[in-house]
Amino acid sequence: MIKFKACIIGSYPKSLALGKTISRYRSGKISQDKLENAILKEEEKFFNIVRDVNPECTTDGLFRWDDIVDLTFSYINGQEKGELMRFFDNNFYYRKAVIKSKLTPKDEYKNILEVDREMMKKLGLKSGLSAVILGPLTYVELSQDEYYHNVEELLFTYSSVVNEVIKGIESKVDMIEIHEPSLFSKGIKKEILDKLSSAYESMLKGIRKTTLVISYFEVLNKRLPYLFSLPVENYGVDVIENKKKLANIYKYFKDKNVFLGVLNTRNTKMERISTIRRMIEKAKEKGAKEIMIGNASLMDFIPEKIAKKKLMLLKKVIQ
Repeated sequence: MIKFKACIIGSYPKSLALGKTISRYRSGKISQDKLENAILKEEEKFFNIVRDVNPECTTDGLFRWDDIVDLTFSYINGQEKGELMRFFDNNFYYRKAVIKSKLTPKDEYKNILEVDREMMKKLGLKSGLSAVILGPLTYVELSQDEYYHNVEELLFTYSSVVNEVIKGIESKVDMIEIHEPSLFSKGIKKEILDKLSSAYESMLKGIRKTTLVISYFEVLNKRLPYLFSLPVENYGVDVIENKKKLANIYKYFKDKNVFLGVLNTRNTKMERISTIRRMIEKAKEKGAKEIMIGNASLMDFIPEKIAKKKLMLLKKVIQ
């Protein structure tokens, strides 16, 4: 049988109870301590599911943040929360990061990852912990720059600051998981795409932990070389969303470590175990060196009970 690993990436859906607690906190009805206790309770519930699935690595579910852009507020100073925007072509929204002053590292995320690590140890999880970072291109695309006024300068400043952030957290985690969905967005200028690999070199300079870049949603074939030339160890592709483009995607797998997003997190339909195994076999046949599988993208787009079912399906695949 072909060897592969499983990994749970990104966010897990918040329960209705946690959603109500967050709303009560924001309207000043409960204290921050009560909110923190509710988050830890949700995280423990998620980690118990993770322990059952037993993947190679997992995030903490990202319950503390509204979206992937909101996460950056825990590791970067110099920005404020802006208007609500649609997240790509989903019925899901994020708040734009508005850059008001010089970007600098922030320690909050490091402290959160320490709490995660302790809880995982207490619950007896064998899985490694991944730290989620928003990719530099996606940060530039989903933010509003009112300070640098130069896309290239912002791209490299963010990458440099994140390098400091990662150096501060890498002893707490087992993998750095970089989310870069904007890589396949239409309308991005070629001169920025051409600078992306250099920005990643700046972001990951001196970093020793395993790195995974995650792209999700539909790919643009002409952008695939940009993805597979990034200086990371593992390359993630949403194979479920790109079934008709797999022949072209597979061309880039030779001698690469790949992450296959095999669980569709944009609808409630359950995948077939046989289909997932065929995808793993095909990736190996096309020369992939190491293979990881998991959810294709953030799980906020589907109900909590469906997300749990999909993770249980992942458990069956790896058994």
